[in-house]
Amino acid sequence: MIEFDQLLQSVPLVLRWEVLAACLGGVIWGMFVGVTPGLTGIMAVVIALPLTFFMDPQTAIALLLGIYVTAIYGGSVTAIMIATPGTPNAAATVLDGYPLARQGKARQALEMALYASFTAGILSTVVALLIFPIVANVALAFGAAEVFAVIVFSITIIAGVSGDSLLKGMIAACFGFLVATIGQDPIHGSSRFTFGVHDFQAGMHILTLLVGLFTIPEIIVRGIEAYKARNTATVGDMGESMTFRQYLSYWRTYIRSCIGGSLLGALPGLGGSPAAFLGYSVAQRFSKTPEKFGKGSLEGIAGAEAGNNSVCGPALVPMMSLGIPGDTTTAVLMGALVIHGLNPGPMLFEEAPNFVYSVFLLLFISLIFQLGVGSGVVRMAKYVVRMPTQILFPVVLILATYGTYAVRGTMVDVISMYAIGFLGFLMRIQKIPAAPFAIAFILGPLFENELRKSLIISGGSLEIFVDSGISITFLTLAALSAGASVYFHRRLKGSNAAKFITN
Repeated sequence: MIEFDQLLQSVPLVLRWEVLAACLGGVIWGMFVGVTPGLTGIMAVVIALPLTFFMDPQTAIALLLGIYVTAIYGGSVTAIMIATPGTPNAAATVLDGYPLARQGKARQALEMALYASFTAGILSTVVALLIFPIVANVALAFGAAEVFAVIVFSITIIAGVSGDSLLKGMIAACFGFLVATIGQDPIHGSSRFTFGVHDFQAGMHILTLLVGLFTIPEIIVRGIEAYKARNTATVGDMGESMTFRQYLSYWRTYIRSCIGGSLLGALPGLGGSPAAFLGYSVAQRFSKTPEKFGKGSLEGIAGAEAGNNSVCGPALVPMMSLGIPGDTTTAVLMGALVIHGLNPGPMLFEEAPNFVYSVFLLLFISLIFQLGVGSGVVRMAKYVVRMPTQILFPVVLILATYGTYAVRGTMVDVISMYAIGFLGFLMRIQKIPAAPFAIAFILGPLFENELRKSLIISGGSLEIFVDSGISITFLTLAALSAGASVYFHRRLKGSNAAKFITN
């Protein structure tokens, strides 16, 4: 339970001007990185890390938390405006965000992404603050078999975003799993499908795939449309603002997606991308209008953004209480704590309880700053949609190329991006959805790694997957989820659901 005395004592620690200034600076930097294709939240945090060496712990963590929280939302801006996820976490937002922008409802899409992110961030932080001892104990009980069961459950999302054809969705997923095997074997370290290219040893970077899969096909298609039209057609108008009534109407979606994202956030190694697709899938399954998903649904954006932004608070719980980072970014945050003489683990609550509570308070402050800065970004986004496509998309292509190269500094990534882009264009012609490809690529390495670790632990016996109540629970949920996906697919067949995904 919360110790309110310690919580109140931590308030003065976070209300100092230098702490608030560092948090605001982190939010602005995180927003810039989020809206820049090719840059990631982890890169933003790593770049800022040296600046914290001469700061006190509260100021340092305020800067880094501001970046961590805001970079996740920032990626949705370019996902909605130009179909380019600024960060991997925004991949699911493209599915409904960009169609809305093309319909002249970009402002509503951007505002929904902002408000859903803020709402889910607040809710998940409250949950993390209230029950972090319980979550920490549950996370501690997760071994390789339990994590594998969770990943199997997450993979069932693929069926939910397969569009009109479940078979084509499975074909796309197979492509994703195959591409995910490029690189070194996770257990033995041997090379697989590298074709003698040394830069393939590290595998294909997720941003290389996402930019190629979602951005390049769109540039080709829109370029052809602009050429045929032979005019200066724009992307679309910003449209009207979202009403408060519209925002409140999706409160169930915020809660459902927040629950799923919080669960995945508390589990080590999963992160925001699976949470975004899980939130999107849950929103579609419980929606009264699932046929609108993929065509431009505010509810789809709400589910995706609530899912990926609800990861932040819970991901800090195992990091601080167990010394186990929830994702790559929290691993860097853990390193920052060590630099400042704070050792994450069970003793942190005993040695520095005020600091622990100050971290959660700083999350709330970061989200409030994000709401203010994000509102300004929404107003400035109008300059993007009013730009002629003949100017906009060449600029996007240049940014996509530069951003892909900047990730690892190799032309192999750029060539791979264009190759994936051409494949994505062919898939689009054949109406094979891109979303299952992306989900399979994200979850494929996790699936393989946890499966092989489990079999090594058990000596090759499959009984390890039914020895734990947690594993049985998630495998049962996976079976139910797969069955529900098939049911909804049959119900929606021929309704043009997920038109953007399959076109």
